[in-house]
Amino acid sequence: MRSILRKHQALGIRQIAVDIERHPLRDSGMVQSGAQLTRMKKGYYHKALLMWDHHGSGRDHKQAPAAVQDEIQRDLDAYTWKDKSAVIILVPELEQWIWYCESALLNHCGITNEQLQGFVDAYARKMSKSPDELKAEQPKELFEYVLRDRLKRTISPRDFEEIGSRAGIQGLMACDSFQAIVDRLRAWFPL
Repeated sequence: MRSILRKHQALGIRQIAVDIERHPLRDSGMVQSGAQLTRMKKGYYHKALLMWDHHGSGRDHKQAPAAVQDEIQRDLDAYTWKDKSAVIILVPELEQWIWYCESALLNHCGITNEQLQGFVDAYARKMSKSPDELKAEQPKELFEYVLRDRLKRTISPRDFEEIGSRAGIQGLMACDSFQAIVDRLRAWFPL
């Protein structure tokens, strides 16, 4: 998000100051207490965007993402964040964005499109799924396969920041969760 938000003109928003905070309990913590922690930040920020991966949130097998999103948004609204907050659940998870900006992944990894497609096709055969199904349903596992198993690289937050800095906004706009975030940012911070 940090590297994406630096592209404010491409996003169609004015430049904004941003703090990005991670919940210590990660995705499940956001569902359990994200709204309450945001409540404590009310005097410090003008807007709040809560986002997390649906997969691994503790609700991924219990509730539809829209139901969880509505529940957390109601909590935020009750804590006086109404019209100043948004909840976006990444379905299934953030790594899905990577597959909407494959050229950024290619550049980051220093590989060709043919190499990447070979890795993706091999994993698809192994999992008995199509490449498109993997990118939509198991984007994290596919990303880990490419970086860890095929390229023998450890994955760090720096990888995401660098891929994000190389990613084209137009390609990412095809992803529903990314589009939802951009729509909200454009409403809050128009040019």
